[in-house]
Amino acid sequence: MHASPQTLYTPMTITKEFLQSLIDSIQDSIKIVDRDRSIVFINKAAVETVGKKITGIIGSKCYQEFWHRDGPCPHCMMDQTFSSGQPQRATVNVQDQSGAPVTIELNTYPVTNKAGIVIHGIEILRDVSEREQLLNELVQTRALALLGKYCAELTHEIKNPLNSIAIQIHLMQRFAEKAQEGVKDEMLDTVRVLKEEVGRLNNLSKEYLQITKAPPLEMKVSSLQTLFSETIELVKPLLALSRIDLDTRLDAALPEILFDRDKMKQVLLNIINNAIDVMPQGGTLTITTAAKPSAVVISIADTGGGLAPESREKVFKPFFTTKQNGTGLGLTLARNIVEAHGGTIWLENRGEGAMFCIEIPTRVM
Repeated sequence: MHASPQTLYTPMTITKEFLQSLIDSIQDSIKIVDRDRSIVFINKAAVETVGKKITGIIGSKCYQEFWHRDGPCPHCMMDQTFSSGQPQRATVNVQDQSGAPVTIELNTYPVTNKAGIVIHGIEILRDVSEREQLLNELVQTRALALLGKYCAELTHEIKNPLNSIAIQIHLMQRFAEKAQEGVKDEMLDTVRVLKEEVGRLNNLSKEYLQITKAPPLEMKVSSLQTLFSETIELVKPLLALSRIDLDTRLDAALPEILFDRDKMKQVLLNIINNAIDVMPQGGTLTITTAAKPSAVVISIADTGGGLAPESREKVFKPFFTTKQNGTGLGLTLARNIVEAHGGTIWLENRGEGAMFCIEIPTRVM
């Protein structure tokens, strides 16, 4: 049986239709560009990210259509592909068209003519944000499990001699209280300093154990306004001594929510103390709260100059600190407490400094 003339296709027509259909079935974003980055071919997945018809994209510059830039993107590897004639590959962190951070796997491949000259480049983009997040969580879980083992052993080894030292200090205090007036005050001051340092080491050993597990919470429906009032009263004297102005922008309509009052106060004090430390010459501390439909957002901003990009990525990791005498545990504990509430905490750099943001869901009993 012979096909009718109307159903006959030339080999070129079949090839183009088959190629377009084949590439459109791939979920990754694929486009082919020439040397000046003009798009000559694009698949369905890439078209959908732009929200235009394919006829409105062919011939346009890829960096204008996809990244809204006036020139080639800083993460683009087409120059290397055109110059070397070799495929290139990288994983980069960028922002999508809505401004949200995404992690993409970028591959570029050369297309050559019969003379072996590269005339086009193929770019394949794959969103690997979820994969990278799962990988980071897995690495962190394993690291914390190993860290927990060593911390438990270290805490056990520290606690026994600390208990013995605490007993000896107690005996020293009793002797000091019976000493002559000329040396009594000096001895009691020495005892007081020793007790404070032993207490600090005890607290530090407890923190070592807490960073490896979710903290136990005593959840009660309570007012965030009251929590902020109490916290601000605690830090006001230190702010005054540090010549730091306090700017509060608290939403009076914040609902009462379910949270652990003491643990959240610990988070706020930790972040505020860090802010004070990065403003040794004075500055402004701004505390803002806002209600969202299903969450409360808290932001604490300083004018201390901000953090370098490499430090922002590590700031919540155990033992990372930019302070000379810091333990690197405070923000790790803060993150653990916030996440135990089902919330999130993150850091943003502003023009004058850093801003910590906390989002807590408005769960009620």
